[in-house]
Amino acid sequence: MVESGTNGEGVFEHISQLFSTTDVRTVYSFIKMIGGGHFGTVRTATLKSDPTSATYAIKSILRENIAKDIKLLEEELTILQQVDHPNIVKFDQCFIDHRYVHIVMEHCSGGELFDRIVAAQKFTERHAADVMSQMLSAVKHLHGHGIVHRDLKPENFLMDDTSENSEVKMIDFGLSKRFASEDEVGRMKTVVGTPYYVAPEVLKGNYNKECDVWSLGVILFVFLCGYPPFEGDNNKEIFRNVLKQPLTFDPADWNNITDSAKDLVRKMLEKDPAKRITAQQCLEHPWFTSNDIE
Repeated sequence: MVESGTNGEGVFEHISQLFSTTDVRTVYSFIKMIGGGHFGTVRTATLKSDPTSATYAIKSILRENIAKDIKLLEEELTILQQVDHPNIVKFDQCFIDHRYVHIVMEHCSGGELFDRIVAAQKFTERHAADVMSQMLSAVKHLHGHGIVHRDLKPENFLMDDTSENSEVKMIDFGLSKRFASEDEVGRMKTVVGTPYYVAPEVLKGNYNKECDVWSLGVILFVFLCGYPPFEGDNNKEIFRNVLKQPLTFDPADWNNITDSAKDLVRKMLEKDPAKRITAQQCLEHPWFTSNDIE
C-alpha cells in the first residue's frame, strides 16, 4: 500500500511492508469509542475468532495526519515491539488500510493516573511508594534497552483496572527515542516534553535518559503534596522556575511527610543531571521499604 499524489509518494511504503494490510474489521469486532482527537480514534475491541478473549484498545490514526511524521510513528512502533514489562502497555499488532494505521494494544480499563491524582488530591506515602516503584521499574526497563521516554507525566500512565490498588501502565511513546551511547555524541538536543515535567537540561537542549528520572521526581512531588514543584502563570515562567528556582518544601504541606521521602525527591530533582539519581538507585532508596510510611 503506497501513498501517492501530493501527500508524498511512497511515504507509507516501508511501514506497509512491516505491518498487516488485512482489513482490521475482519479480525476484530469494535465495541465502543473510548478516546478521540485530531489524530483519529481509540476504540475497544475483541477478537472475532474468540469474543470472550481479552479486550484490546485499537488506536486508529488518520494517514493524512501522520504522512509528514511517519518516521516518528515507525520509531514508536519499533520501541513498542522492543519493550516487555508489566508496567508498560503491551503492543499486539498493527494494520494499515487506505485511510488509517490501526495500532492494537492491551486495554487498560482504569483510566488515567492523572484522574486518580485529581480525585485523591494527594496520595498517602505508602500509596505513592507503591505507584512510583512501578513507574520507576518501567523506566529502568526502558533505559536498560537504550530507550528514553521524554514525556513522562500522569496522563501517560493508565490504570490497569478500576480497583484502588490497580497496577499502572506506561503509554504514549510518540516522543520516545533510542539512544546509542552515553557520550556527548549520543546526547539529545530537541526540546520536547510537557512544561511542568520537563527537565532543566532538556530546556538547555543537551540531555540524555536522566530527564525521565526528573519527570518522575516531579510526579512524586505531586503525589505527596498535590501540586508541582515549579509553577508559573505561563510556560515561560514555568521554564524559568525549572531552570533557576531552588526546590523547596512548604511546611504547610510537607511537615507530615517523612524525611526519607523528601530525600528521594531531592535526589530525583537534582538540577545537574550528572549528579541526579538513576532509576535503579531510586528503586534502592530506603523510602520504598521504610516502616515509617503509611
